[in-house]
Amino acid sequence: MNSTYHPKKDLGQNFLTDLRIQQKIIQACDLKPEDVVVEIGPGQGALTRLIAPKVKRLICVETDRDLIEPLKALKGVEVIHADFLKWDMGHLPSGLKVIGNIPYYISTPIIEKLIADRARLSEAFLTVQLEFGERLTANAGGKEYGSLTCFAQYYAEMKMLFKIKNNCFKPAPKVDSCFLRMIIGEDRQEYASDEEFLFKLIQTAFQQRRKNIVNTLKGLVAREKLEGALEGLGIPPNARPENITLINYIKLSNLLVI
Repeated sequence: MNSTYHPKKDLGQNFLTDLRIQQKIIQACDLKPEDVVVEIGPGQGALTRLIAPKVKRLICVETDRDLIEPLKALKGVEVIHADFLKWDMGHLPSGLKVIGNIPYYISTPIIEKLIADRARLSEAFLTVQLEFGERLTANAGGKEYGSLTCFAQYYAEMKMLFKIKNNCFKPAPKVDSCFLRMIIGEDRQEYASDEEFLFKLIQTAFQQRRKNIVNTLKGLVAREKLEGALEGLGIPPNARPENITLINYIKLSNLLVI
């Protein structure tokens, strides 16, 4: 880490400095010579230096102007000075891999952007705060399971590959992180006939997650219709939102939207 550069708190900069974890990340990404990779927020280029020799093309998107020139000095790297959330990936080929150590305060918007641009992506590898990673990879029945879980898992397979202690970063954040793999476009058992309604249904349910599903959704659909759909799916009317799987939310949505 360059001792003359001071990480910027307003940009959520926590640079990964542990060499063992850097190598573990590169190994997990399983990079191929034909890969085109987009790196979100390369920072001082610790991972960038390891990625570039292994892939066909590496595009680094960095918002911090002070880091642009040092990144441009690296061999085999295309550097874009931009806010990733506002950057258009439409000109890039499909099958992209995305790699990034992403700030907590924009983690959800980045996931949303990756999903919106999923036609371009094959998979993403992301370092995120552990709590956020647990929400993305949660199963029904736990406190981490919620509307964000369902949204992300509807479009991608989310897998936590390993945890990363906070002292692997400088400056060290207050909490631990984890490394995620997000596989885009996985086949699902069920598809929603109306995705907008599905996510409205899920968000409405989780707004009052301690109440039963009938009471949380009574303002969205007629009670009689809702109870009939739940019965048809074998879901008890006193089930809480966190106990209903994504597949059952999709099935429920399809029954209610007719």
